[in-house]
Amino acid sequence: MAKEFFGKGDSAIREDKPMTEREVVVVAIKHPTEEKYLCVQNRKFGWIDFVMGGIEGEETPIMAAKREVIEETGYDDFDVLKEIPEVCYDNFYAAHKDVNRHITIHMVYGTLASEKQQSRSRDEEEIAEVLWISSSELEKTLTQEAHRYIWAKIQEI
Repeated sequence: MAKEFFGKGDSAIREDKPMTEREVVVVAIKHPTEEKYLCVQNRKFGWIDFVMGGIEGEETPIMAAKREVIEETGYDDFDVLKEIPEVCYDNFYAAHKDVNRHITIHMVYGTLASEKQQSRSRDEEEIAEVLWISSSELEKTLTQEAHRYIWAKIQEI
């Protein structure tokens, strides 16, 4: 059975808000030469997590992973990307959208071939700072419980 998470505190489901469904990808990308992983820190809320975003139209999780990493961080020289063959679910109030969310999370992990990086859009730069977090610090640094779960799954591989 798939793992399921529920928001707590400010992220707890709000009875006065609609529930929306979304398929998303969470992407754990390893640095090409160091034991670090690519993360983003949301400037408004302070969250530090792996790159995450919606799967659009007919995209596969791998296609969405590439697009989201490029959009959010500018890194585009992928070596290997693989999907973990299971999903997990998260249920929470998304304050930035003012709705409840039930998301199906597809987990993708991989490595960059180089540190080649495109410039990000002004909007993406305003939303989040790009960080490299050492593998030894990830578990205690990642904000979202689902992202810590994904990190644990990657370590099992």
